Amino acid sequence: MKTFTQGGFKQIFVDGYIHKATVDSVSEAMQPVTTQYGMVVFNSAGGDLIAAQELGQLIRDHGFATQIGKLTENQDQVARGVCESACPIAFIGGKFRLLDTDTGHLGVHRFYLAKQGRWAADSKLLFTAGRDLREYIKAMGVSDEFFTLIMATPADRIQAVGKHASYDWNLSTGGEFTTWNLAPDGSLVGLGETSTGGMGITLACREGKPSLSAKFKPWFPPATLLNYDTHNVTVDNDRYPVTEATASYDKQSGFITFQAGVTREAIKAIARADRVGYSLSYDRGPGEYSRSLVIDGQAKSLAETFESCPTK
Repeated sequence: MKTFTQGGFKQIFVDGYIHKATVDSVSEAMQPVTTQYGMVVFNSAGGDLIAAQELGQLIRDHGFATQIGKLTENQDQVARGVCESACPIAFIGGKFRLLDTDTGHLGVHRFYLAKQGRWAADSKLLFTAGRDLREYIKAMGVSDEFFTLIMATPADRIQAVGKHASYDWNLSTGGEFTTWNLAPDGSLVGLGETSTGGMGITLACREGKPSLSAKFKPWFPPATLLNYDTHNVTVDNDRYPVTEATASYDKQSGFITFQAGVTREAIKAIARADRVGYSLSYDRGPGEYSRSLVIDGQAKSLAETFESCPTK
């Protein structure tokens, strides 16, 4: 397990088998309790069912979010991970549960009495485990259909949970609502709302230069975003460096805004994109804050906005 704290935001990386020692280690990493803003990142193929429930409850009690992923070898980035078997039970303990197909997936199956008692200490516990698990899932605010899927999947196989099901069953709290509008000055304004906060993107041609502004109202203090070093425009799964970036904060609305220049390469990519967004990351150390909005048919008119706006 690895722990990183940057700008008051704590990241705890849980990698491998989940058991009682994992719960104890995460509990220790969360001390002292000076803030309720943090993230537990999972890369685990399973573990002990009871320990997973205890870990999920611990995460919820501390108000931490959860995500799937693993540290790269040099520990400066988060790569794709897995969260299967007992891991999803701990994952749903997150106050906010961030699921992205680029970072990993949830996979479940029916629990069982494993060798050495790793899943249940004795047969009596095995009989009561289903009832306790169902109550836990309900307490975490997740649909009973998730429990049904677990119990219906044979213990010797893994059933992946699809994106739509993860939203419908409230496994992921990142479901979004997006609107796009053309402003009087010709700029294109996109607004998005999720349970983890709000986001806005404005695409425009200002003073002969293409520009993008991204505003965020995250679930943690917005000023935390000022600690990131690198800014990129995201287009689908690709990142394009911005030419410059300035920040401002509106105390009344709670939004922090980054105004950035956009390269010609990014403009061409945006014109063909399904999603456009903004990401912030550290030069040295893991962790990224990235949000994006779906581009609908009306929003694709931004190609016309930018085509006559040369870069300098």
